[in-house]
Amino acid sequence: MRVTRLASFFAGAMLAPTIAIIFHFNSAVAAAPGRVQPPTAASAPISAPPTAAEPPGRTCAPASRAPMALAIAFTSNVHDTAALNLHLPWGKPGDAEGRMVEDYGAYDGDAVREHLPVYDVTSGSLRVLSGHNAIDIVLDSGTPLYGVTSGTMFAVYNWTIPGAAQGYAAVLVADALRDDEGDPVAFLYGHVREFDAQNGQHVDAGALIAKSGGDPDDPGHGFSDMANVHFEVIESHHPLTADAGTVNPHQFLANLYTYAASVPAACSAAA
Repeated sequence: MRVTRLASFFAGAMLAPTIAIIFHFNSAVAAAPGRVQPPTAASAPISAPPTAAEPPGRTCAPASRAPMALAIAFTSNVHDTAALNLHLPWGKPGDAEGRMVEDYGAYDGDAVREHLPVYDVTSGSLRVLSGHNAIDIVLDSGTPLYGVTSGTMFAVYNWTIPGAAQGYAAVLVADALRDDEGDPVAFLYGHVREFDAQNGQHVDAGALIAKSGGDPDDPGHGFSDMANVHFEVIESHHPLTADAGTVNPHQFLANLYTYAASVPAACSAAA
């Protein structure tokens, strides 16, 4: 992230130390690196499931389809999204992205939570929003969650806000996707109930990394009262720390599902 953005961030944190980067009731950002479960030594990569043979007359060649607009703030350096081999985080091509129950910066799509501020870095101003740092999508408990792109998956077991129930979250730090300042872009899946990749393990795009939870009966549901996945995009040179900067994932996810529906199902990118 830009130095000016980081300077604004820390200036805001000093002006409001009691509220800097507190995440909403069912969506804290990943814990500090020292609190992440230790990586498993020499863990093998997890690959995406093999795709079926491509039907005659359909092609997966990048030149045969228009590129997807990434729609993530501060990533104007990304000119070829096909090289990222983006994959749906849940569901399959043709599916809707899911019913949203909480949008970025808001509760139930419109009512702002005044007591839980997050930092909006989508405008470049790092202004403080009072609300949610991600989007919450209704998913049945146990829904498979996949790597959006290739990267390293971290299992976080103490994902929470101060004083709230601890939950589980999977954080995927992308291999190739970086913001304009070279900081890693990470994807956080909150309220997972189990992990299918080991902590610190490298995974391919589309690899199964976890299963969703959020139901009060699920282990690791944290501060949540319904089955859902909390999905956020983090841009930071320390993406696992509690003050990592989040950007609005709403349009990125919408674009990804629209793009996946237009690509042959046998293609690996966004399939």
